[in-house]
Parts: sequence; structure tokens; C-alpha cells
Amino acid sequence: MHIMKLNMNIKSIASLLMMLMISFACTSDFDAINTSPTLLTKEKIQPKTIFTNVLKSSIFESFNSGNIGEFSGYFANQASGDIFSNTDYTSPFNYYRDYIINISEVVRLTADDAQKNDQNAMARIWKVWLYHWVTDAYGDIPYFEAAQGVENVINLPVYNTQEEIYIDLLNELKEAETQLGAQGDQLSFGNADILYQGNVENWKKFANSLRLRLAIRVRFADASLASEHISDVINSPLIDVNSENASLRTLPPTSSENTNNVNYIWTRELTATIPMFVGFPIMDVMIPTGDPRLPVLASPTLDGSESFRGRPIQLLQEEKVPYGHEMVASVGPLLKEETYDIIVMNAAEVFFLKAEAAFAGITGEDANQQYRLGIQASMEQYAISETDTQGFLSEEVGSLTGTQEEQFEKIVTQKYISTFFQHYQGWAEFRRTGYPRVWIGNDPGVTNGQIPRRLTYPNDEYLKNEANVKAAADRMGGNDLMTRVWWDAREGVPFTHPLQDVFPPN
Repeated sequence: MHIMKLNMNIKSIASLLMMLMISFACTSDFDAINTSPTLLTKEKIQPKTIFTNVLKSSIFESFNSGNIGEFSGYFANQASGDIFSNTDYTSPFNYYRDYIINISEVVRLTADDAQKNDQNAMARIWKVWLYHWVTDAYGDIPYFEAAQGVENVINLPVYNTQEEIYIDLLNELKEAETQLGAQGDQLSFGNADILYQGNVENWKKFANSLRLRLAIRVRFADASLASEHISDVINSPLIDVNSENASLRTLPPTSSENTNNVNYIWTRELTATIPMFVGFPIMDVMIPTGDPRLPVLASPTLDGSESFRGRPIQLLQEEKVPYGHEMVASVGPLLKEETYDIIVMNAAEVFFLKAEAAFAGITGEDANQQYRLGIQASMEQYAISETDTQGFLSEEVGSLTGTQEEQFEKIVTQKYISTFFQHYQGWAEFRRTGYPRVWIGNDPGVTNGQIPRRLTYPNDEYLKNEANVKAAADRMGGNDLMTRVWWDAREGVPFTHPLQDVFPPN
């Protein structure tokens, strides 16, 4: 597997980012600040420095787990109590202050320089990536009026509907991909682009692949919008080999290296007395098929049974007894290595997106062929032998057979496995499709025992932008964990796990 490596030291970035201490807060002496002779001007700000920091920080943030890791089914925390509770979900809403305002500044700083046309397009693409995380989590969010420059700052931005946001995100990706490489004599981000080192063709493939992901995501809410963008992008260059995966390798741990640049799971393993467990859902879909990726993604239990038993969520105190720390599988050796490639988007996901598009009759491609290519790409990513790969493909799981719903479940399930530890993607796809089916413990929380359909708006928004956040909540049907976001429109989901009335289920 080809590895995208981090080619520059990122330890100095945090101090340089002080040039962009921009927030939504009101400032009484705003005019004086704007005319201060000591203020950094646009001519002095280096877009590449900001770009590096946003890429690094946001990609590392996507790798962290928390409640979303448990909602996705990839991770389970023995210390978690009721995660179906009315918590103050400040993240990923804090992406505005931490990342979105800064990537928006890169877009502005590069907009009028013909030699930075490619840089501008790359920043636009990453801005889409950031926004789709935030809107997928909350639904309606500030968009068109958010993250403006200091000259046009809007302190109380209006919340746009998720439908409006997705329409614009899809168009942004289309325009930015076309923009890439359209002008000669370009100043490259070079190694400041820690994702693709300024490679325009790889950025075009990433833009197209991300557009395909977003188009598929809206399929059950707006079939016409989905079809329009899928049909337009399906024959464009896409990520189709692992050497083109959008990924970032953590830095090797040394005595002088900032731990914020190191694989946090490796760091945790040094001192943890309790393993970092894998969730019930991911093991539930891999164990029955004898998936050869199992020993890569999970480590067997410590009780001597060599079991890959996953841990369910929302367990009552008495239900936790069979899930002691030696009786549950933990994350696998790949995640515990000194360095880890944090995946942003991979070839396997793209093949499964194409499989779904073909399955839905939107394209003329062979759904089964794309499905099998997705499995193969995922196996290659994890260095599974060709013998084991072909053996897996020869089994019933390796082909799209069965009813229409069974075939769809296969596509989604294999995509779910291929996006392992991309927590927000796993959670989003569970909400969108109903798969995988999840067994949930008997602590009902405030959701009546269901995985939340969204996150509630942070309390801070009600203090600072009350009228607009209330209007958005009312429009969506309430600021509630079970309120559905716009694209969460498939009828009949979530599906009940077939063993929901059985304990223990594994």
C-alpha cells in the first residue's frame, strides 16, 4: 500500500496561526483594530501556512472517537455510561472557529492571484470537506453568512437549510475541480500541502470522489439532485487505487515530538490499563464471514478464547458483567502502530459509491463488478494476501446476490468496513441507510434506546445567536437528538437487530 507521508515538520504551525485570531464575537473598537499599524496585513499572511495547519488539525480531529466513535459502531468505551443523553455537543460546531474561518481566509487570500488559482481551488475543496462534517452532524447550520472576512463579518449569521448547503457544496466541488489546472504558471503549495503535496491531478480525483460521496448521501432526500451530480461525475477521474487515497501519516514518536502530531492510540497504549475496545456492530458484520481483515483491525480478547467479540453500547450496569475488559476485543495492531495513516477518503469507498449508483440505476456500470472491486481495494489497503482476498470473494459475501434489499445491505456493509475508524462517515451511513443493524443495550437514555439522528446545537449558540439557532431548530422539528437531518429520509430506518431481545447477543 502506498503511503501519503507528512513531508514537513508541523510543530511550528500553531504559533504561526496566531495571525488568524478571528472569531464571531462583537468588538467595540472594530474600526480601530482594522486600521491598526501593527495588524498583520494580507500581504504578510502566508496562505500555505494556514492551509497546512487546517489540514493537519482537522484530519487529526476526524481520527478522534468519543461519542461519535460509539455511534458509528467502530469503537466502544468501557467507561461510557449513557451516551444517548443531552450533552453539550460543542464539536464539530467548533470547526467554525478552529478550521472553517481559517480555510475561508485561504480562499480569500488566493482569490485574486492568477498564480494561486490551484491553491484557491484546493482550499475551496477542503472547505467543502469541513462543512459536510458539520452539517451532517447538526443539520441546518450557518453557511452563506458564516466565516466572512473581517471587512464583512456577520456576528449573527443566519442558519441555512441542509438542502441549500448541500446544493452549494456539490456545486463548489464541481467548480473547484474544473478550476484546478485551468491556468499555467502556478505557485504550488508543495510540501505545505501535507495531503497531496500540491499534486493537481490527485486533488481533482479527491474533489470528484467527495462529490460522489455527497451526491450518494442525498439520494433518499432528492433523487434528482443525486442523479444529476452522479451522472456528471461518474466518468471523471476518481480515486481508484490506494496510492491515490487521501490520507495523512502521523509523525513518529520521539522524545522531542509534540504528542499532538503522534498517533494518539499508540500513545494511549503506553499507559492504558484498559484496552481500547472495538464496537459490537463492526465485529458483528465481520465475524460471520471470516473476514481476513479481522486480525488487522481488531486484537482478540485477553481471556484466552481468541474471540473477536465486540462491545455493545448503552449497557445497563448488570449487562456490563459479560463484557469485562478481558472479554472484549480491542482495536487491532494497525491502529496501535507508532505511525498510522489517517484516512480521509479511500479507493474502496469510491468503488462502493459507484456500486450503489449502479445498483440504484443511476449509472450503466455493473454494480456487482464495482462491489467486488471495492472489496479488493479494501483488502489491498490492509495488505491482505491475494489468496485470502480471492477466497473471500469466492464466498457468498463476495457477490451481490439475494433480494434487492439484501444486495443493498451488502454494498453498505462492505463500505462500512472499508471506512473503519472514520467515525462520522460510519454514523452518517448508518443513519442514511439503516445498516449495519445495531444491537443496543437496555439503557434507553433520552432517545428511547435509539442511536441519535443528529447532534443538538451547542449551548453557546443559544447565548450568542439565539434568534437564528431557534429558527433553525423550529424549522427542523426541534433541537432534539432524534430530529432527522434533511438527507436522513429513508423510510423504515433504523432497522431492529434480529437479536435485540437476546442477551448477550454475542
